[in-house]
Amino acid sequence: MLRNIPSAALKELLKLSEQKEALMARIQEIDREMVRVQDRYGIPSKKENEAAVTVSRQARKRAR
Repeated sequence: MLRNIPSAALKELLKLSEQKEALMARIQEIDREMVRVQDRYGIPSKKENEAAVTVSRQARKRAR
């Protein structure tokens, strides 16, 4: 199925994936810092219909 992908493209995808993971981790750090500041000053951290920032990984599919 994915047998004809050049190794350079796979390396680029891996690099981009690692950058994305690092950015998502940084976003979570910023979100936690914002909550700490909001708590310090008594500012509500979430509105009722506002979603929290979460990071999840997609399950890897098994090769057949």
